[in-house]
Amino acid sequence: MTRTVVVAGVGEGLGSSVARAFAAAGDRVALLARSAEFLETTAAEITAETDGEAVAVPTDVSDPDAVAAAFEAVRERFGGVDVQVNNVGGADVGGDALSTTRSELAEAWRVRVAGQYQCARCAARDMADGDGGTILWTTSQQARVPRGSVAAVTARHAVRGTARAMANNLGEYGIQSIHVVVDGWIANPNLRERHPDHDDWMDPDEIARVYRDLADDPETVHASEIDLRHPRDELRF
Repeated sequence: MTRTVVVAGVGEGLGSSVARAFAAAGDRVALLARSAEFLETTAAEITAETDGEAVAVPTDVSDPDAVAAAFEAVRERFGGVDVQVNNVGGADVGGDALSTTRSELAEAWRVRVAGQYQCARCAARDMADGDGGTILWTTSQQARVPRGSVAAVTARHAVRGTARAMANNLGEYGIQSIHVVVDGWIANPNLRERHPDHDDWMDPDEIARVYRDLADDPETVHASEIDLRHPRDELRF
């Protein structure tokens, strides 16, 4: 079955790999991010190189009206959403509890939590009206271990809570909501350039294949949380 897939937060690393993995399975994939030029180039490459189809939908996910318009455009092009992947990042702001301002905290939550929730909610409405589906949420180990800036840590904890709350709410509709902790260094060009001495890189294409497998619509088994890491990395939970 050809599915409609929306990937929110498509950059040069994991987001592009996830979009490509679903398109390689013959799915129709919508790419959401703010960079229109990058999205157009990536969508054209994916469509040319895979059995699926990709379309660029430039979107600022922190703007609820823009998200609603993006999902309406996807429905008009491909039909209702079957799989939705939240991979939205953004710069980590603030520092410790004595230096982080309320506005810095709100900014982190505005993008990572409220923006991604809006994407998931739009997708879930389609899935509930159809045959179910899968929502995937990417975070790091900060979603479990409160180490780092207050804004980043609390936002990632909130993403985890949102993902798990939606899993609890939506199972009866055949929807699985999966929190994915990517506990390691994802190999993308910018990160590798900044850290040339690091060795244990996680291949984003391999991570993307795990995402695709998780979304293969199991009827009797749903996941709600999974932890991914490099084989040589130490367990940290």
